[in-house]
Amino acid sequence: MPHRLNELETLDTLRSDLEKIRSDIKSVRHRLAYSAVGTAVVLGLLGWIANSRFDQVVLLLLAH
Repeated sequence: MPHRLNELETLDTLRSDLEKIRSDIKSVRHRLAYSAVGTAVVLGLLGWIANSRFDQVVLLLLAH
């Protein structure tokens, strides 16, 4: 009987460990998603700023 109890305790421990791992994986996925969105926004803003400044430089060169 003690052997059976040890097996059940081991299974419970494994289940709880797997749940912790699953929650950690979800957390990492969410962080990656937020990082990807943040990077896309920053790159989009930098592209927009670079594009608007490029137009200003071309207009200044053409004005003279």
